[in-house]
Formats: sequence, C-alpha cells, structure tokens
Amino acid sequence: MTNETYLYGGDQNLTSYHFCNPYVYKEAFVFYGILYPIVAILTVVTNILVVGVFLKQKMKSPTTTLLIGLAIGDAGVGAVTLPLHIYYHSLQNYRFTLEYPGCIFYHVAPVISTILHTVSVWVTTVLGVQRYLVVSHPFKGPKYCTIRASVIVLVYIYVFATAMYFPQFFYLNFREIVVNGGNGIVYQVCECWATDVPAVYEGKLKILKLSLAKLIPCIILAITTILLVRKLDKEARQSGSLHAERQSVNRETREARLIRRTSLMIVVIVVTCLVVEVPNGLRYLTRTINPEALDPETDLFLVAILNVCTLLNFHINFWIYICLSQEFRKTLRSIVCRWNKKYQKVHLMSQSSMRTTSDNL
Repeated sequence: MTNETYLYGGDQNLTSYHFCNPYVYKEAFVFYGILYPIVAILTVVTNILVVGVFLKQKMKSPTTTLLIGLAIGDAGVGAVTLPLHIYYHSLQNYRFTLEYPGCIFYHVAPVISTILHTVSVWVTTVLGVQRYLVVSHPFKGPKYCTIRASVIVLVYIYVFATAMYFPQFFYLNFREIVVNGGNGIVYQVCECWATDVPAVYEGKLKILKLSLAKLIPCIILAITTILLVRKLDKEARQSGSLHAERQSVNRETREARLIRRTSLMIVVIVVTCLVVEVPNGLRYLTRTINPEALDPETDLFLVAILNVCTLLNFHINFWIYICLSQEFRKTLRSIVCRWNKKYQKVHLMSQSSMRTTSDNL
C-alpha cells in the first residue's frame, strides 16, 4: 500500500494552501469499497478465532506460537485499513478533500499496514525454516525450536519491521485549515506538506524494502519449501518400506504421520504466501529499477489488485488449518459449542426474567 498523498492548490484565494486529497484509484469502489472490506472483516474474524484456538494449553507449541504471531499481524492489517476503506471508498468520500484529523489516519494507517505485512512475511519465512529444521534434524531441531525461542523471534520481527518503516510516520506535516464555503458553510480541511525526512530516508527505504521485505524472504521461502518437500517425500518412502507389525513401530508411524501433516500444513501456508508475494516483489523490483516502467494509473490499479489478494491470503490460512489440522478443528468446535451454551443460558435467563415481569404485571 503506497503512502504518497496527492496535493493540489485551491482557487485564487487559496493558492498558498496545499490540501490533502485521497488517492483516486481506477475501479476504487469495486476493489476498496466492496471487495476489500468484505475480505478484511473475514480476515479479522477468522484470525481472532485462530488466536483463540492456539492459545489453548493443549495447542501450545513452538509452531503454534509463531502461528499466533502470524494471525495477529494478519488481523492487524485488516483491522487498521478497514475503517479507512469503508469511509473513503465504500462511502465514496475519496472524491472530497481530506478533513482534519482524518488526514493523519489516512497517512498513518497504510504505514502500520505495511509494518504488519512485513511481519507476516517474515513470520511465514521463520515457520518454513523452523519446520525444515525439525523434520531434517529430529534430535537437534526441537532443542532450538522451543516456545521461548519462537516468542523471542516474534519480538525481534515486530521490532525490526517497526524500526524499518518508522521514519515514514514523519513524511508529512499536517495542519487544520478552516475554509469558508459560502452561505454560512464552514469546512475543516487538512493541509499537508512534505518534511525533510523522505529526502534523507526514502532511497534507503527502497533498498531495505526490496531486499529485506521482498527478495530475501521469498528466496528463503522458496529454498526451504523445496528442501522440506523433498525431505517429506523421502521420509514417506522410507516409512512405507520399513512398515512393521509391532505396536511400538506403529506408534512411531502415527507420530511421524502427525509431523508430516503439520509439515504439509506449513508447506501450504508458505506456498500461498509465495503466490502473492512473488508478484508483489516483482512489481516493486520493476518500480525500483525503472520508476517510469508503469504509468501511475496502471501502477495504482495493480497495487489495488495485489492488496486485495494479499488480504485474501491472510484469510485463507484459517481454512488451511481447518482442512489440515484435526486438533484445530476439535478445539475450534469446543470453543464454538461453549459459546453456544453460554448464549442459550443467557437467552433462557432473559426469557425467564421476561415471564416473571409479565406475571407481576
């Protein structure tokens, strides 16, 4: 999501002001006014459910700890940008000059969204690396891939992503301007102008974002996924050839099957991430090498498609857990049933209270 703001001067009496205007995207209403809010709501709700399931004691593990961090980042992307797109695109207020202090949120929300998107990419990368270590080194891997290590890695990722994009919060200055629109109508609009920060930091940010947020994670994800798939295929063949009738061997086979199922789930998560992030990285690489390779209208239209696809990918993770994790399904079912019982209890109590009141009357 881009963080630029189009500025324009007003009429002859307002030439000294630069009012903040929202972006005007091609098909903005379709992508950001309809599709994005729907996907964002689904993403927030499903990832809250994911966090609730994985926080259960029986579900806690180094992998689920990382998945909690992933779900928080994914839900955050949807939650932060949802009010912005509903107000400006669903209600079509993007046609008007930004009001104060809404202009501040219009600038800050995409930066927070970019931070959380980077967090999601790197957590997914760590998931792929962690799963490969556990599968390839079954004795040494679990010693290093602990819950404590997962928490430390998550803290580092969140701090790193925040630090990388933190200067973007100071790219613009904002000021409230009261404009007399005539006939007694007064508008409180926003004037914004660029600070000195972009000139100092923007060039470095492009290099950091291209390398640390796009290329390097995608390369690591691709390599670990290929290695992990090869390792799983090799182990599947070995377990088939060494199948025995003894119960102890059968127990080991069930444990191995559980590890393979979890590994398969991580592989699917990584692959879906790559499907979205590779085009995103190629677009950013093209813009970095040749800023004029895409005209602004085409570039913004492409960004709109990629943003919706990225958010959809954050939502799809929930269905991956549903399809590939039996324990996740059981825990989710128990949570939903518990909520249903509480609702029925409250409903019965309210009905009983209403009957008592009517009898007294």
